[in-house]
Amino acid sequence: MKSNKLKFYTLNGVLLLALVVGFSSCKNKKKMSDISDPNTVGQQIEEELEETEEEIPEERVAVKEPTKSERLENYFQAIAQASSTASANSSISEALTMFSNPNAPVLIVIYRGSGNPDYDEPTTIKKYLEYLKDTKNNKAVVEEMVLDDYGKIKELVLKK
Repeated sequence: MKSNKLKFYTLNGVLLLALVVGFSSCKNKKKMSDISDPNTVGQQIEEELEETEEEIPEERVAVKEPTKSERLENYFQAIAQASSTASANSSISEALTMFSNPNAPVLIVIYRGSGNPDYDEPTTIKKYLEYLKDTKNNKAVVEEMVLDDYGKIKELVLKK
């Protein structure tokens, strides 16, 4: 007799546990008997996935695009610190694409006194970039640039 009661309680406990697990695993709190059609189940799963995708905001990191001056100064630094002549020549070629032509004039301000600046001997951008490659010394920063109609640099003023 005790054996039958024990089996009865065990069986009822297992059934109760199965029902609790079954009802708690259903996300939409619907009865399991309502979801008997496999197509309906598939549609509900797709809808739940779409809802969770919509809830997750996309993280977008704004990347600040460098200005022309910053890009040019980066090229100057890369040329001056190049580990090889080939690397420096590659950076020179890339930098020259920013200019209307390789003979664009470059003025370097060496002294700014009472309003009128004193300039070093005028040169071209090609010669200046070669100078950076040879001396490995970049102390100048962009002060002013004149652009052509296509957005290319046609004249450059640097300051030391």
